Amino acid sequence: MSPTERREQLLDTALRIIAADGVAGVSVDAVAKAAGVTRPVVYGQFTDAHQILRDLLDREGARALAQITGTLPADLEGADPLDTFTTVADGFFTAVTTHPDRWRAILLPVDATPPPVRVYRQRAENAIRARFAEITRYFVADRPGTETLDVDLLAHLLLTAMEEGGRLVLDDPDAYPPARLTAMARFLVESFFARYPTTAERDGRGRV
Repeated sequence: MSPTERREQLLDTALRIIAADGVAGVSVDAVAKAAGVTRPVVYGQFTDAHQILRDLLDREGARALAQITGTLPADLEGADPLDTFTTVADGFFTAVTTHPDRWRAILLPVDATPPPVRVYRQRAENAIRARFAEITRYFVADRPGTETLDVDLLAHLLLTAMEEGGRLVLDDPDAYPPARLTAMARFLVESFFARYPTTAERDGRGRV
């Protein structure tokens, strides 16, 4: 194997270990044994288990983010907020079920991860939360009554709710299929925007 191929093989092995035994199961010894190589082979790519986890989360996080951003419209101009957030939710929950090992590694409780990995997780979540806030600000900009809305807190709650939904579908996919979670997400978003109609929407209701 080339160094790049070997690195990918070891990261794939670590991902399978996390799916089976959690983060605590990842060690240089465990990765070497599961991959069928010696410890020096693993040390040739990583300094320790923390680096394995950091690099794994970096790789899987980038792939996961690509899955999510793929559900967003390239241009928000003229986009419908309800359809946009519903599409994001559906894309997210479908991605979780399509790549469960990836999302188990990402959605593990923060307290269960080593400190260096925890810092990485928090930075990644901050970046996603900022994007959520940006999209939310765009959609509430012309809605009376939202001037004092705490958009940053709202984005934080949206992300937290999506993460919890991801854990539910991973823990019990039969009870919490993507369609059920997406329907609830749509209901919540619809309720929010009904609370803050645009002037045109409000006038239209008045005419009815």
